[in-house]
Amino acid sequence: MSDDGPDRVEAAAEELYGVPPDDFVPVRDELVAAAREAGDREAAKAIGRLRRPTQAAWLANLLARERAQQLDGLLSLASDLTDAQRTLDGAALRTLSAQRGKLVAAMAREARALAGRDGHRVAESTERDLRGILDAALADPGIADQVRSGRLHRTVSYSGFGPDALAGAEPRPAPRRPAPAGEPAPADGDEAGQDEVARDEQAERRARELADARRSLDDAVAAESEAREREQVDRDEHDDAARRLTEAKDRVADLVAELEQARAAQRDATEAERSAAATLRDSSSRLRTAAAEVERARARVEDLSG
Repeated sequence: MSDDGPDRVEAAAEELYGVPPDDFVPVRDELVAAAREAGDREAAKAIGRLRRPTQAAWLANLLARERAQQLDGLLSLASDLTDAQRTLDGAALRTLSAQRGKLVAAMAREARALAGRDGHRVAESTERDLRGILDAALADPGIADQVRSGRLHRTVSYSGFGPDALAGAEPRPAPRRPAPAGEPAPADGDEAGQDEVARDEQAERRARELADARRSLDDAVAAESEAREREQVDRDEHDDAARRLTEAKDRVADLVAELEQARAAQRDATEAERSAAATLRDSSSRLRTAAAEVERARARVEDLSG
């Protein structure tokens, strides 16, 4: 890659992830063609590998580019949620979760408004996907970095434990330990203590089951998102191929029409040449006849003059 290659790819990525998804492929094709014309084939390949963003990813990029400060304010809640989770501060978790929900919804509405400003309609399902991206960014620092970059191309979701999994959870009281063998049980509250242990064990079991269920749900959501992304990429490639095929067919039709016109012009020219040749032959014959008459007349004049 030439010295300008990395800069060319960086500039291309910056431009591409700022345009609406419908414009992504045509603009990418232009940038690839420009790189090839400049002789930078490796940059052309790198630009060609840049993937078109999903609608939800484009909205997230729109926020990163035009509402960076508000986005950072939202993502700053992640550390507070982590601290509340670590300390199992139920009150803090409830407060932060409510705040997070309001901010995520507000940012999603803002992204929808930004898109609408430029004439792009956003479906409810796309807005839900965007909220999922923002929730994932709050739960996973890696995803947060992707969102902040403004170059997200897929609809990500958080899979695993974290602030999202534990938001709203209540801290559990420590279970009472049963008295060691041989030691007298407490004089009062013994039965209540055993009931408390049983309740704690049941709560722990339900918490594990809930965590497993949430993990399964997250995995299913992630798989669906990946499948949707793959389908979108394949659809984009199919649409791109179909567009090129249509253009090629149109070009062939134009060339066929031009060929027919050229053949018709050739036929007309051939006929004109034949007609002109016949006329020339007649003219030449008349010229020869006239020249012969001139010679005979001149000879007659000479004879009479002598």
